[in-house]
Amino acid sequence: MQKIISLFIITLFFTNCKKNEFYITKIKEPSPKYPTLFYEFPLLNGSEEIANKINREIANELLDINLNDKYKSIFENVWATENRPMSRLSFLNYKVNTLNQNIYSVTFYSESCGAYCEEFDISYNFNLRNGNKITLDTILTSKGKKELIKILSHKKRKKIEDYIVHLENKKATIEDKEIINESIWLYKDCLNSLPFKTLDYIDFKIKKDSIILESGRCSNHAMRALDDLDNYSYAFHISDIETYLNKYGLNTLTNQN
Repeated sequence: MQKIISLFIITLFFTNCKKNEFYITKIKEPSPKYPTLFYEFPLLNGSEEIANKINREIANELLDINLNDKYKSIFENVWATENRPMSRLSFLNYKVNTLNQNIYSVTFYSESCGAYCEEFDISYNFNLRNGNKITLDTILTSKGKKELIKILSHKKRKKIEDYIVHLENKKATIEDKEIINESIWLYKDCLNSLPFKTLDYIDFKIKKDSIILESGRCSNHAMRALDDLDNYSYAFHISDIETYLNKYGLNTLTNQN
């Protein structure tokens, strides 16, 4: 009898461990109007209260759907249908950057359509101890934000200025030279937007031992063909930015076991 009770306790222990262990179930469905286009969503499982909180927040913001309501598909408000031929998102896929017992970081890749279609990616980061979103504002000190803005501004300026020099020294035909001059004008104009004033428009993803920040390209949709540099990505090892982190940020990013 005692062995049976012991076995039950052990089974219950491992069942609860599995229940609270976070993992992803992929939802993948084809568009009803364009079957070759697929939509994916990572449904977080684990601690029910925390997982549900995170799933609801992402789905509400990205898919415009309330997971508490009845729905036929989680993607029904963003894909094209017979009654709504223009999709909000042309497709959707994702990549999980980090998933452990403390942090969940995921990046979505899609294309939004209005007057024209534009590809984009957006990242979400969450503290799995409480389900709260992790943002640069929540993990950086005021001084740390200012210092990071300076660093990002310097990195972007240097990359653009180096590329302008490359373009100015590039051998080309007269016809190609006109295009090159347009690109140079585009990048010189982009330099006027620096330094960054805020981190609000910087995409942010968390890896195991680093963070990756991304800022938008210099060109608008019409000028994109002139913009070879596209988006700007900056990777920082967590140990290199520890002095910029507040107590919460330090505890969150350096305790990912």
